Amino acid sequence: MKKSTPQLVKMMNRELIINELRRNPKQSRADLSKKTKLSKPTISEIVRELLDEELILETGVGESSGGKKPIYLKYNSRFNFVVSVLIENDSIHFALGDMSGEILTLFKQKFIPHSDGTVIIDSIEEGVERLLELEKVTMDKVLGMVVGVSGIKMDSDDMIRSSPTIRWGNTNLRKELSSRLKVDVIIENDVNLMTIGEFYKGQGQNIANFVYLFIGNGIGSGLFLNEKFYKGSHSASGEVGFMMIGDENNIKQELGVFETNYGLFGVSERLRELEVNLATCEADSLLHILQYHQNDARIKEILEETIDHWAKAAINLISIIDPQAVILSGELVNMNQTSLHAFKQKIERFVPQMPEIKVTELGSKAGIYGAFHLGLAEFHVAGFKYKK
Repeated sequence: MKKSTPQLVKMMNRELIINELRRNPKQSRADLSKKTKLSKPTISEIVRELLDEELILETGVGESSGGKKPIYLKYNSRFNFVVSVLIENDSIHFALGDMSGEILTLFKQKFIPHSDGTVIIDSIEEGVERLLELEKVTMDKVLGMVVGVSGIKMDSDDMIRSSPTIRWGNTNLRKELSSRLKVDVIIENDVNLMTIGEFYKGQGQNIANFVYLFIGNGIGSGLFLNEKFYKGSHSASGEVGFMMIGDENNIKQELGVFETNYGLFGVSERLRELEVNLATCEADSLLHILQYHQNDARIKEILEETIDHWAKAAINLISIIDPQAVILSGELVNMNQTSLHAFKQKIERFVPQMPEIKVTELGSKAGIYGAFHLGLAEFHVAGFKYKK
């Protein structure tokens, strides 16, 4: 245990006051003294320092109950910021969040799939600079940046071992971005961040055990077990794209069997082989195209086979985890009523216990919120550590 020192006690008291104001804004000094059990002189001293540092702000004067009118205080959630960058399919999402984990600015830009890692890093650098410029925020106010990428990260050297959409090569993404932008950087799997975001802001709230299933160019899942996010021994849990689902002889470099055959790239390849004119359907979703053209027997066969195999992945996960819920994301949200019914029916037929099937309402924002939560837990101001 750390030896108790005046400095350590003061830092703990600072955290106590800031976290109390963050959870319950608009409190007076007297209110804080009652809530934290700290003496009024201690509260006055620390509040004065926090006001000078602009970590907290005065928000107005309350009604007097016989003595001096109380001055209300609140936590300054815009004292510092966290940058979130999420790479999903062929898009890079940029977001700036405050110290309450709320989105202030959000935009995305497209990139060409299978681009070289250095091209993506250039785009991230330019996007972050634009993001800060939009909110008139300087880099010294940014606590850190969390980047969500598809693929498996090797924790030992921060190299990305595999990715369905980007050729990272020997690029050390964390080191490169940190060097260019002069900020602390965390690299995390994109689906992991989405799973964390669902737990705190989305369909996973108040659910102790759930599976998050994402279908895109790559296929992945995230696990929350007993209210804790599970990463596995090598940070590779939930990599369901490597399940032996589909033709095991049809496999591409850096992709698993399942995502080679039934990720969006794999399904699109089969569709192109049919040489069917799909120009009549204006949609940016592959599933929408398949569903729109299912009067064509060949396309209907691909659609039904794809839904069937996506359900098999859910069956395998449910049989092992026995979750309360499965949260669907990515291309899965584009299933129409017929496709969703077939998907659920297949699962219910084979699992020992049917969980609730839920569709994300956050979309890619789940990854943004997950990044903010992770960043706020890891990056902190001197004398204040963020607590949920």
